[in-house]
Amino acid sequence: MSDSKFVARFAAAALVLFSGLLSGCASQKLAGHQPSVDSVQSIRNSAMAPINVGEFKVAPTANAKIDKVVTVRGSQLTSPNNDSFSGYLRESLLAELKSAGKYDPASTLTVSGQLLRNELNAAGFSKADASLGAKFSVAREGTVLFDKDIVTQDTWESSFVGAIAILDAINHYTDIYSKLLQWLFADEEFKRATAGQGSR
Repeated sequence: MSDSKFVARFAAAALVLFSGLLSGCASQKLAGHQPSVDSVQSIRNSAMAPINVGEFKVAPTANAKIDKVVTVRGSQLTSPNNDSFSGYLRESLLAELKSAGKYDPASTLTVSGQLLRNELNAAGFSKADASLGAKFSVAREGTVLFDKDIVTQDTWESSFVGAIAILDAINHYTDIYSKLLQWLFADEEFKRATAGQGSR
């Protein structure tokens, strides 16, 4: 992560945390997704056709609770997108595609997704980790061209100090959405499925 991106993420996380503390609320909404410079550049340089973004929801095989909340040191983190982390993943993808100039709501090519995994474990005083997974599908006018589970995870050094640990966890957790999308964009089958002309 670049220094400027880290500072922006830290500032956003701090605002989320301390606004919650000031209001005495143990539930805090995350800030909106910030597109990854690396991902945007990668998409711009790819053969990806303009693409639409369809429905994102929690997978029927997953626990519905993973779509609603993750917990860090007694604080509950929720999504700013209708309190849905599958919605947060959708908006994250939209943000990346729009920044790269590859989003087209009129495209015959559509990417959709199902949230499979959403975990944040930061209760420990030395180590913390997060994992995120989704089934992504690409279809053109009803014909499925791509259907694949993609999962990523992150591990980092945590802190004994609660405020520091929470801020760090929020930064790593929000960044894992970028990492998951980077895996998607780099997937060779996804590249083939999204190449070519997708607009009407």
